[in-house]
Amino acid sequence: MGEKTVNMTQGAILTKMTRFALPVLLGLLCQRIYNFADAYIVGHYLGDNALAAVSIAGTATYMLFSIIMGLTTGVSVVISRHYGAGEEEQVVKTFATSIYVAVASAVLITAVGMICSRPLLVILQTSDELMEEAWIYLVIIFAGTAGTMLYNWIASVLRSLGNSVAPLIFLVISSVLNVVLDIALVAWIPMGVAGAAIATVASQVISGLLCLIYALKALPFLRLSRKQFACHKELVRAILVYGVPAGLQMSIISISDMTLQAVVNTYSTALVVAYSVCLKVEGLGFQLGDAIGTSLGTFVGQNVGAERFDRVKKGVRCAYLMNLISYGIFSPSAFFLAEPIMRAFTDNADSIRYGVEYMRIFSVFFLAGGLLLVYHNVLRPAGDVKVTILMGVSEVVTRIGFAFLFSALFGYYGLWWVSPITWVCAALVGCVRYYSGKWEEKARRQLRQEKTAAAGE
Repeated sequence: MGEKTVNMTQGAILTKMTRFALPVLLGLLCQRIYNFADAYIVGHYLGDNALAAVSIAGTATYMLFSIIMGLTTGVSVVISRHYGAGEEEQVVKTFATSIYVAVASAVLITAVGMICSRPLLVILQTSDELMEEAWIYLVIIFAGTAGTMLYNWIASVLRSLGNSVAPLIFLVISSVLNVVLDIALVAWIPMGVAGAAIATVASQVISGLLCLIYALKALPFLRLSRKQFACHKELVRAILVYGVPAGLQMSIISISDMTLQAVVNTYSTALVVAYSVCLKVEGLGFQLGDAIGTSLGTFVGQNVGAERFDRVKKGVRCAYLMNLISYGIFSPSAFFLAEPIMRAFTDNADSIRYGVEYMRIFSVFFLAGGLLLVYHNVLRPAGDVKVTILMGVSEVVTRIGFAFLFSALFGYYGLWWVSPITWVCAALVGCVRYYSGKWEEKARRQLRQEKTAAAGE
């Protein structure tokens, strides 16, 4: 299939996983830098109300866009498994089928999002003074759903084939273009929050188109003939079997995150500020785990398809090592630099004190969060999706339950322990399942069924 793809069923495991993970990590960092720049531009030129409106709209879009992330995860799992098995014809069929899935889901999300924009903002208790700007931003973002789907879809296809560099390049292009368009449509052409939304949509469409052009040029087998341009029901089902649970998992976890935020909001402004700063550090830390998990997911998908379960287990051990090294550096840094980090964001003495407390607690538990992502990314591509849903449900139950219980028993200090304990509980569910070996039995059974179905076509 050419040098633009990477076969992870052969060769040095740690080397290949690391080379795959680094571009993913750089892409995630690029997105985070862009988010900071976007917030600065909106806040600086449009004021606090516009910034708050865009922030609220972002929360509303996350839940529906989790469906996009879930479905593209499903595409990635199915393609990586067929690629690992050396089934080029099935890879092409899955690629063709994924076009229909992507288009249908983009149309559905666009329609639902635009119709439900205002009700969503009402549910989020958006104030009257922020409602109109938040609604304008949200409607434009949903109208551009196709752009978001286009980039995430083609990027997932490339990553499933072992190519994580090309998605990084086009993500960087998208981020730079977004910032330039933000300045142009917010500062130079005063279009308000609508300008910020249009900048986001336009940059996603352009990066998605460039990514697609690259894929079709670099990978000739993806250039479909009229005969190949067909939708295969069994592959639609496979994509949805892996993708829908992933999307639901992300959606319900976001609900639990919002619940914890709501409990935090009942305390002082100083505490809310501390929590918001700590969330930025927490998010930065988890990008390490996300990059390692994405690398592992592609590795597992290809090797399950090739029935190389020995390599899958070695890959998990490599992921353990990568997490240990990454958080062995990041966690102590966050722990000992907690106060300088807080002072960089706020001068409020109470906020600094609260933030240092929380940062020094969750930084100790980062490795548990990294292991949680490891188990998600070995069980899901292996086909054990029900357990990953259970892990997501355990996160929701523990986070919501402990948020109310701990705040009632220990006040604000109890809230600092909610997320760390949640990570440990969910990771334990995945750990027990992984070491039970039942995921391997299930994967082998699914492979036999898929081969039987393919032979019967």
